Amino acid sequence: MVDSEKDGRGREGRARPSALRLFPVLFTLVLLISFQGANAAVQVTSGVTQQMGNILPQGNTSYEVLYSYPSTADVGTNLTIALTLHITAFSGQIEYILGYALEAQLFIGGYELNSTIFGPSGFNSSAFLYPGAYWGPNNFTFPLTQVNSGLAKGQSANASLNIILRDTVYYGVPVLRYFTEPAMEAQGGSLLIENPVASTTTSTSTSSQGGGQTLLPYALLGSGAVLMVAAAFLPRGPRSAQASQK
Repeated sequence: MVDSEKDGRGREGRARPSALRLFPVLFTLVLLISFQGANAAVQVTSGVTQQMGNILPQGNTSYEVLYSYPSTADVGTNLTIALTLHITAFSGQIEYILGYALEAQLFIGGYELNSTIFGPSGFNSSAFLYPGAYWGPNNFTFPLTQVNSGLAKGQSANASLNIILRDTVYYGVPVLRYFTEPAMEAQGGSLLIENPVASTTTSTSTSSQGGGQTLLPYALLGSGAVLMVAAAFLPRGPRSAQASQK
């Protein structure tokens, strides 16, 4: 009976260190896989324009536009820029806007690319935007080519984004009429446009790197499984004999 209890305590004592040895392995796997996922994330430029608006005969308007797009884009791909209009505040007799539109202008050196998105049309409440309202995000797509960017193979340039807002305001009591605001402009940051040079060496190297990055999580998991099995089942080295107890 005593030998059996000792044997049970001995096995329990040996199992605890084996289990404890698994924690460094698991912790390392979590860190490496997390780093792999973060490394694959695409960098995005986002922000908010400075306040736009007008001082009108019957009140003042104030707007801002939220923007988001990749920090780099290649010729031969479609660049997507997301814009969201925010109605900040009105004063005086101004109640809401309608007939609104956002225009995105992309300047690449001496080249200009334009895209416009219009809001809902008609004189109905679903098309009205009041202070505090948002319209968007609206996705502006720019197909980048060597012709419209002016970039030859191997060249790159910084492109700047300009945003234009056009709309019509409604004056409430006692005016009760519509008024077209002067167009408003704001800057929306910049990004890098590149026209990469395609080569066999570069493609092979890129393909190899991409394949290695794709297989890395599986290799890590496989290695971790082997280490866990080894830590749990392989015998440990001999221990020093314990002094006999009376």
